[in-house]
Amino acid sequence: MASISINIGDAFLLTTPPNDRHLYIAIAQIADDSYLFVNATTRRDNSETTCILTPGADLPDFIKNESVIVYKYAREISVVDVDKLIVQGECTSKGYCSTTIVEQIQQGGLVSKRLANKYKTALKAFLEAL
Repeated sequence: MASISINIGDAFLLTTPPNDRHLYIAIAQIADDSYLFVNATTRRDNSETTCILTPGADLPDFIKNESVIVYKYAREISVVDVDKLIVQGECTSKGYCSTTIVEQIQQGGLVSKRLANKYKTALKAFLEAL
């Protein structure tokens, strides 16, 4: 059994080979012990702009620059896996996003052309169950 809990909006810095570490934010619970996480990264000229994040009190302090959600790299991660990754030093808690930001990210996921259909379906089901 995992020794941590995950809440919607929690942000974790995950080791993501081959490019070091990236920030992932929990935006939906998609099974009893699994969550849909999306990647936040610094905005670039060719970034998907469905959801743009501006640093501020609603975001983890880790986000220092204008950032975007990269729905293409969404992933399902279980609480047990997050717990294991923390123990292995491959995952670090980086705070949380406000409800307003989470809702912005979730709505972006519903319209993003880059979020995998299975994740879009799971996100819709999660939001409909609220």
